[in-house]
Amino acid sequence: MKIASKSDIGLLRSENQDMVISEMINDSAFVVVCDGMGGESSGSDASSIASEVVKSKFLAGYDSSFSANSLRNLLASTVTTANSIIFNTAHAEPEKSGMGSTCVAAFVDAATDTAHIVNVGDSRAYLCKPDSIMQITVDHSFVQMLIEQGKITEEEKTDHPRKNMLIRAVGVEKDLDVDYFETPLEGGKLLLCTDGLHGCCTDQEILEVVNNYEPEEAVEKLVEAALEKGGPDNITLAVIANC
Repeated sequence: MKIASKSDIGLLRSENQDMVISEMINDSAFVVVCDGMGGESSGSDASSIASEVVKSKFLAGYDSSFSANSLRNLLASTVTTANSIIFNTAHAEPEKSGMGSTCVAAFVDAATDTAHIVNVGDSRAYLCKPDSIMQITVDHSFVQMLIEQGKITEEEKTDHPRKNMLIRAVGVEKDLDVDYFETPLEGGKLLLCTDGLHGCCTDQEILEVVNNYEPEEAVEKLVEAALEKGGPDNITLAVIANC
């Protein structure tokens, strides 16, 4: 199993409010990617809390004997715990009111070659295979909701004035629904990223880089690609390959 990750401030932001943490657990891999939101340093605080809580709670609770359902429950509970901590922090410190974070986290079980994924917000997980790329997660965004309601097309979301508006994020509401996905890698690679990457690069551009380079070089090349397109946001990603 190989993991490579990278985070870059981009070209237009004054602060990097993204976070990525990766851990090897025996032969398996755990990764969490978060994109903070909030005034001044609140976004950084939110993404830092989210990523650290998700990682620490997963590592403390994980057991190699866990079934898929146990992994699902553990992953979801890590995010809901982070949600409570961020929500309570924001209410205790008025200057941090409204802070929150996206979160996409994955545990790739080497024994079963299966990825167990949770997400909130618009940070994504993709499965990249030699001839295809599939977005596993579903964005919790205003434009995605409009697409599902049939009010706009996929093409129209790119220039929509509210394309960056989230309808679900970690820490914003007291209660939180966390999406869960489970997929076999079957020789593919798993990519987790913030919108600083998928908002700049097309799926095909991402796939070509992931397929043509080892994970360590792929993350470098993808950050370079987003920067070449203006780097309007923080850029953060991780690639996992079961080699």
